[in-house]
Amino acid sequence: MAIDRIGTQARAGEIAGVTDEQIARWRDGLSKPNFFGITRIARAAGLSVDWLATGEGSQEASQGADFRAELPDGRSLVMQTKNTGPEGFALIPRLDIQASAGNGRIAVHEEALEYLAFQADWLRGRGINPASARILTAKGDSMEETIRDGDVLLVDTSIDRVRDNSIYVVVYGDMVLVKRIHGRINGSLQLISDNPRYPPEEVAAGEVDQLNIAGRVMWFGRSI
Repeated sequence: MAIDRIGTQARAGEIAGVTDEQIARWRDGLSKPNFFGITRIARAAGLSVDWLATGEGSQEASQGADFRAELPDGRSLVMQTKNTGPEGFALIPRLDIQASAGNGRIAVHEEALEYLAFQADWLRGRGINPASARILTAKGDSMEETIRDGDVLLVDTSIDRVRDNSIYVVVYGDMVLVKRIHGRINGSLQLISDNPRYPPEEVAAGEVDQLNIAGRVMWFGRSI
């Protein structure tokens, strides 16, 4: 049904970010679809994620939440494609920006591709401002094993100063980077990659004002 609506198996694979052979394994029940892949396919086909994943519920996509998942840490995650959500949830836009955990990716657009719904109380309980939260996608391997290529990053953009030795999204020129930042006594900053293959980068005190701290990474998730 979903593949018929999308057009071809190869196109479904492009949408889900997997090979058409993997799509065939999902279709034939030989492999379990990952959450983000099946959500993208359902959205493109106009089908309910719940129905596509389980065969239960309404077949057609509704105007409300497409899918709700209970995560291991007790949170509920809801994928939506609308900017209105259920009571008690904050819809966080996923932006069309790739934040590089490598040598730098150019930020082209800042449009919401879709929305992820997080429980508002969960966000506030962790000091995250729901109104300023954004979702980005990590690219590159310089932050492995902490953050991997393709991970989904929850960023609080209201944090625009380095507060501790945490992971931040940094805009430098036309690049958007994900780095651990360490402030030094002399006023300089170290941009640190968790992957030991990448040496730290030093930003001199006189050049710090050229960096724009776009937000702090508060949570990340990945598909399996």
